[in-house]
Amino acid sequence: MAVLAENANTSLMAEAQETINRYVEPGLGKERSVQTYNETCDKYDEYTGAFEYCGPAYAAKVMRDLYPDKIQRSRVRILDVAAGTGLVGAEMKKLGFKNMDALDPSKGMMDIARGRGCYNKLYIDFIGEYDLNISGDTYDAIVMSGGMGENMIPVSAFIEMTRIVKPGGFIVNVTRIEHLENCKDYVGNLEPMLDKLQEAGRWTEVDRISFPNFLRGKEGIALIHKVL
Repeated sequence: MAVLAENANTSLMAEAQETINRYVEPGLGKERSVQTYNETCDKYDEYTGAFEYCGPAYAAKVMRDLYPDKIQRSRVRILDVAAGTGLVGAEMKKLGFKNMDALDPSKGMMDIARGRGCYNKLYIDFIGEYDLNISGDTYDAIVMSGGMGENMIPVSAFIEMTRIVKPGGFIVNVTRIEHLENCKDYVGNLEPMLDKLQEAGRWTEVDRISFPNFLRGKEGIALIHKVL
């Protein structure tokens, strides 16, 4: 039985790796990437579990530290960007966050997120190309885990994030360091955008924290900004 279990786990790992590679295939484009997420959404949690994906738990921990008061935590209005199947929302719910909405372009993923019962509103949309159907200064914070990489959130999305978060609110972005260093859309573009928003008085960097095992063996980073 142990051999069968080991073989099954190896097979799942291979399947998960193949699927994750499809999500971030260079040149695939956002529309086809979303199609892939829709096609594989039923196994997404299983795939990320196989790689011990701890990004959502780390993002929730950062949010908890930003909002240490439990009463405030239950009231602040949060938008989970690139929410996927709602893994971040599930972790934040454990910590007492109750007023959360979610945004993701994949309907299949969002259908699963809806079933978790963590979110009030769900927006099936991209971010970064146009103003969302969300009023300015709506949210106390944005949280995001795993939203950056090939075919994923563009650097222009941070402009929109600063529009819909209230002054004094936070934007927490948790991702793999290698995506920031290797993705062609971010190299030479991401850091200048972060700096541009700071110079324009839209936000200020609070912290950037490196941590091990965003996924098993993959270093993560949390970028924390405060909207001005």
